[in-house]
Amino acid sequence: MSTATETQAAIAEATATKSYAWTLTAFQQHGNLWLKWSSTAPFRAQQGQIHVYEGTSFPSNPQDKTKKWTWDDAQNTPWDTGLPWGSNWYCAYIAERPPNGPYAYVVQVITPQEK
Repeated sequence: MSTATETQAAIAEATATKSYAWTLTAFQQHGNLWLKWSSTAPFRAQQGQIHVYEGTSFPSNPQDKTKKWTWDDAQNTPWDTGLPWGSNWYCAYIAERPPNGPYAYVVQVITPQEK
């Protein structure tokens, strides 16, 4: 009778890491709130959208309480929201979590308080 022996093979492993940045900027032009965005990634965020929210905070669901929004297509930036420039606009770049949602915040910005 033969005995089976277990052989433990060494597992080869290799790891690579790459980081990318997404930027969202709110600015005033001609009295309106404008937004511009960019990324260092060679790809778009999945179903990326730019949102401006009503209220005094970011909603827990990034697709709720939206005052204005647009797709993150490169030809849309910079974007004149048509909203008056002012204090406390809550703006965000959002995208779907893989594989198909729900949406999550990528970056958020709040316009500065008027003095």
